[in-house]
Amino acid sequence: MLPSNLLVARVRGGRIEPLLLEPEGIPLAIAAEILDRLRDGVGRSRRELERELSELEELALEAGLDLRVARAMAALALRASVFEPVKAPVDPVRARLEVFEEACRSFGVAVGEEERRAVLERVAARLGCRVEDLEAVLAEYQDEVLSKPPDMSAEDLVKEYNLAEVQTLLFKALKLDARFVADGATTKRLLRAVKALGLLYVAEKAGEGVRLTIDGPASLLRQTRRYGTRLAKLIPHVMLADRWAIEADIAGRVRTLKFELADARSHLFPRRSVEVEPLFDSEVEREFFKSLSRLAPGWKVEREPEPLVAGNRILIPDFSVSCGGRKVYIEIVGFWTKEYLERKLEKLRELKGVAMIVAVDEELACSSVKDLPHEVVLFRGKLRGADVYPLLRKLLGEPERAARPEPPREPEVPALPDLSGKTLAEAVSELGKAGVDPSKALEVLERLGYTVEWRSLDPSKARVRRARAEGV
Repeated sequence: MLPSNLLVARVRGGRIEPLLLEPEGIPLAIAAEILDRLRDGVGRSRRELERELSELEELALEAGLDLRVARAMAALALRASVFEPVKAPVDPVRARLEVFEEACRSFGVAVGEEERRAVLERVAARLGCRVEDLEAVLAEYQDEVLSKPPDMSAEDLVKEYNLAEVQTLLFKALKLDARFVADGATTKRLLRAVKALGLLYVAEKAGEGVRLTIDGPASLLRQTRRYGTRLAKLIPHVMLADRWAIEADIAGRVRTLKFELADARSHLFPRRSVEVEPLFDSEVEREFFKSLSRLAPGWKVEREPEPLVAGNRILIPDFSVSCGGRKVYIEIVGFWTKEYLERKLEKLRELKGVAMIVAVDEELACSSVKDLPHEVVLFRGKLRGADVYPLLRKLLGEPERAARPEPPREPEVPALPDLSGKTLAEAVSELGKAGVDPSKALEVLERLGYTVEWRSLDPSKARVRRARAEGV
């Protein structure tokens, strides 16, 4: 995603179209020049490279492109690069503090060139560095140097630009509809990505594929930037489908605008898998997961389990809890818009054939949750594992406890002839014929009432006697 001032789009007839570039001709040449300069710029500072790349904006303008194209490509290329802090001979923070304090102490805040030189010489002597080193540290304070240029081709950079333009436009979306057809594995990953990103969505079957209806950032009253970033991360997942189409309502200055994009233009975008780190929609869910996992370690608590079919719609519950082949799903009804709540409750009413617990905050609960065909648990502010534990125990049974290790079994005592008077070696041989491990022979002899008379360390000279015959 790019800063909004780098979005290049055209509005016509109630529709909005972001500038999407073919990876050829002038755009490809501009991208190649940006990457070449970065490959040659290893070891140079970020600010220096930014100044040099800004020179390409004029070149883009002369070639008939909007100068924002070159600026946006440069920003994406710099974002894909690796920068490291400047290796300074003296700590930059300490150097600035020392220079400021010395200048105030000696001359006041405003100093001339001679006084400035005197201040730098005294501070440099105190810090054990050269005046030139000190000046360099002050000049490059908080800057960093390029250590690794972006690992991409010019064609890749043009495609990344196109994706960023679409993502930036969708930051102003009121609603997004995404239809896609894909294999089972891709479909499941995409649905889990929608849930993991914390988007307000409805998923339903549509012909051969799935239709996603997602509330856009511009429809919310709060957290629009964070939510918009999450929505932007979903777009590459949609584009991995075999067939896909996106329609969105975009908040314009005067009216709502339509945006459409389909797989016929897939060649303009990068095709890459995007990892989405599973996240909790709220702190309520995070704390609930921790408390329930501690409360019942014998149950398997899973975040975002497999999708469920509710009528013609698809629902991914927040949690599932399983034990002994039985499973209960848990849905926490939290942050929503009014329309999203109505869609969520409608899906829950259509969901049949599964054990489901719906947890609703008392302050947000409405009368319509009471007619749900599921167990409903009300909580205040914070959902704890203890709030649903009684219901889970009724539906799943007692949590399995960790099995206690069995005590070591005593060796079985076989039926044997009288061993009294035999040597220990002979007795061990007789026990071996009866299946006794030689390492357990002395233990078995003791249990049989024998004792061993040791005349030396040689087992062939030790004798086995009945303990009771010795008066023991």
